[in-house]
Amino acid sequence: MTSEDMIANQSESVSKFMRAVTKGYEFAMENPEEAADILLTYAPELDEELVKASQEWLADKYQADAPVWGDQKLSVWQDYLTWLTDNGLIEGTTDIENAFTADFLAQ
Repeated sequence: MTSEDMIANQSESVSKFMRAVTKGYEFAMENPEEAADILLTYAPELDEELVKASQEWLADKYQADAPVWGDQKLSVWQDYLTWLTDNGLIEGTTDIENAFTADFLAQ
């Protein structure tokens, strides 16, 4: 998540961050057990069995049917906005089509 200001004025930082995050998710998809071990190294308080089972389950869901990791669907964002509104978590209107971009995804 970032701001419109950061995208406009620090787009290179956003691009570098997204490249790093993409590499991390791609690694986790290809190496779920090792990714779980790395997480446990830096967060040893987590339940090891849960982390490993969770990573095994999530590995093929991070990208699912998307052409690349991080790809977003307008329908998912719209459903989430509806849920937030219906549950009184946000008020007013939101231009959901401008709430996300794929401009910084690896293609």
